[in-house]
Amino acid sequence: MDKALVSIIMPAYNAEQFIFESIESVIRQTYAYWELIVVDDGSTDHTAGIIQQFAAIDARIIYLYQENAKQGKARNHGISKSRGDYVAFLDADDKWEKSKLSMQMGILSAHHQLDLIFSQGYFLQDSDVRNFDVNVQETWDCNSVKDFLYHNQIPILSVIVKRSALLKVGGFTEQPAIQNIEDYHLWIKLLLAGSIFRSVAHRLFYYRIHPQQSTFGNTDSRLLFFNLYEDIYYYYADDRQKPIFMDKIRWFIFHTEYYSRCLLVYSFYLNKKRWRVIAVAMEKLFNRPSALNQKILFKLLSWGSSQ
Repeated sequence: MDKALVSIIMPAYNAEQFIFESIESVIRQTYAYWELIVVDDGSTDHTAGIIQQFAAIDARIIYLYQENAKQGKARNHGISKSRGDYVAFLDADDKWEKSKLSMQMGILSAHHQLDLIFSQGYFLQDSDVRNFDVNVQETWDCNSVKDFLYHNQIPILSVIVKRSALLKVGGFTEQPAIQNIEDYHLWIKLLLAGSIFRSVAHRLFYYRIHPQQSTFGNTDSRLLFFNLYEDIYYYYADDRQKPIFMDKIRWFIFHTEYYSRCLLVYSFYLNKKRWRVIAVAMEKLFNRPSALNQKILFKLLSWGSSQ
């Protein structure tokens, strides 16, 4: 096996309850060629002290601090300081099986065309352990984007990815409107940019469920997903790929709060087709979210998504 360095990025915010176990699960890896970059995202508890204790006895563990800015920025901060050709992610409340890195790096070393590998694992809630299943496939590529739009296929703590592939797409989005699904946004960007993934059946992680974990919280998850589809549509999908995202966006037309943004998506599509006069007329004719306008615009977006 190649002795390639794996940079493990661990964002941590008020993680004193579980971070000791998380870091220990890295130290116990049978693959020794790693660095662990722990980014303290403005913790106010004893998180910093625990990390620094580990860093004092193992030079592979690096402590970084930033003012609280959420996980997207914390992970990018860690990536910017990393030295490995490969990057893995582990949150400060989760943990790995000891063979996680060695098993996945063995596959990546033997299959250089792969940019990212992920796996199955376990849910962990107190002492209760249940299977965390994923779809196992030899290859995921740009033709798999539709499959990813059904749901996020990848548990982030299962991933090892080439650093070069991350840098090619600019890493994680730091937009507040997409935080909590910034990893999902990244996987889609990577596929659209031509990266090749593989998923394996091995169970290599424990995803912990507990009351303090970072979740959608009070955020409307529907809004998060709309923001993601819209952002990818405008900035990352090429003309062949845009209809896939228009197909997802069109279903939001029946929610009044998204109506005007859906209209802008269709106007953008018309402008890209050089039908500017029609785009202007559409914006004027359908500027109000009436039931009739919603139905007509839905049909128009459906037509656009089939092109």
